[in-house]
Amino acid sequence: MNHSLPGHHAARSRLEATLRRSLPAMLLRAQLSQDDEPLRVVPAPMPIAPTRMAAAQSNDTATRAELQALYTRCLQTYRDAAHSEGGEHEDAGAAMALFVAANLSALNDVEVTPTLLDVLERQLRGLTRRSADWDAAPPEKRQYFFERTAILGVLITGHHGNAKTQGAAALADVRRIARGYLEQLLGFDPRRLTIGPAGLTLRSR
Repeated sequence: MNHSLPGHHAARSRLEATLRRSLPAMLLRAQLSQDDEPLRVVPAPMPIAPTRMAAAQSNDTATRAELQALYTRCLQTYRDAAHSEGGEHEDAGAAMALFVAANLSALNDVEVTPTLLDVLERQLRGLTRRSADWDAAPPEKRQYFFERTAILGVLITGHHGNAKTQGAAALADVRRIARGYLEQLLGFDPRRLTIGPAGLTLRSR
């Protein structure tokens, strides 16, 4: 893993820019948007994110193939856990909640429960919708956003779980990676964030 969110495109840039600009103030007010409309994605016959993410990270054919296989497994793991494959819709808001929660869990060693994920999804849904221009985005961009977010959430969850059995150095490394992901997404030091029954809150400096 590295510190960059794979897949450089305009929608991701708009999302990150708006999150950096908006999220700290919203957290300080503790009044994040409670958007009740899920960020639905119609399941596609074939995933597109594993190939694009692998291509963005390596020019070596063998390495790209290994990364693509890894990302495909991560996406399938997410779908199996969410029971989403074969359903009428998948939910990008739920994938974003997992991504944020997985990184904060790795950083702060907190337990992420289904109830907490539900709270996080509602907190982040409206902001993600506006930042990614979700309602105007074509199906392919929605699909890529969902798949990439789900893959990264599963990756950091797996690395954190492995690090717990590998000692202090491995835990420090996965926390560094999680901090890098969140800093890039949120635009401020994620160590200021706490996660609990009410979802995300922001410590004073």
